[in-house]
Amino acid sequence: MSLSSFFPQEEIESWQRIVFQFHDKLLLNDDLTDMKAVLICLYMRCNQLKIAEVNYSEVKDLFLGFGRQTNNFKVNLFNAKKQNLICEREENGSKLLSLTTKGLKSLKDLIGETLGIRAWVIEAGKVYSGKKLLQEIVQPNIGASLRICDPYVSARTLDFIHNIGHKCKVSLLTQTVQDKNNFQRELKDFQKEFPEIEIEVRLFSKTTLHDRYMISDDAAWSIGSSLKDLGNKDTLVTRLGDEIRFALLDVFEKRWLESTPLT
Repeated sequence: MSLSSFFPQEEIESWQRIVFQFHDKLLLNDDLTDMKAVLICLYMRCNQLKIAEVNYSEVKDLFLGFGRQTNNFKVNLFNAKKQNLICEREENGSKLLSLTTKGLKSLKDLIGETLGIRAWVIEAGKVYSGKKLLQEIVQPNIGASLRICDPYVSARTLDFIHNIGHKCKVSLLTQTVQDKNNFQRELKDFQKEFPEIEIEVRLFSKTTLHDRYMISDDAAWSIGSSLKDLGNKDTLVTRLGDEIRFALLDVFEKRWLESTPLT
């Protein structure tokens, strides 16, 4: 197998940062979430066979060939369909899979982001569309965990979290909770309705929290405003490179250990 069998010639250099050629074998970057792996395997099979729809088993076999687990394929395919990244239909007893426009865009963004930092602007006054854009940027990259650092949170912060749509552990680090009693009531209701999303909130007592950022299993973003205020002012959302992600992760974990659970 070679990269040229699965990717357009003009994309090979970009994909080499994600899919590694080792003699006659291809290896997938272990840092990628299983959902990203499902999308990549579907994209590879479509390119290899030069068709837009491929058989379920063809994609699954490639996923397993990368050392991923069978159950993880089923779960992440389900989540990808739920997020409108993949379409599935049956024909003559066979399951056929194809990428949606959103799914294809997420892969193009992935290889684009390996070449450098990417940024998006949410304009003031675009509260609804701003939240929608942030979901489209971040959601396909959220795996089993998400760390959020936001100095100021409120019940509106939960609006973003509930759109994750699959099992996930969310660690929310903050300094100030607006209307704490209301937030705790909303959080309790949230956890009853979305038990698959485990949220832990911790308060950092010092005033050194300033930047707002999110870290998933394989990506990180800097956000110019608090999630609760998204769209009220011009806001820059920036996808960060791996070196910055690792540095931020170290800082987050340190601050997390220094903080106390919200009570």
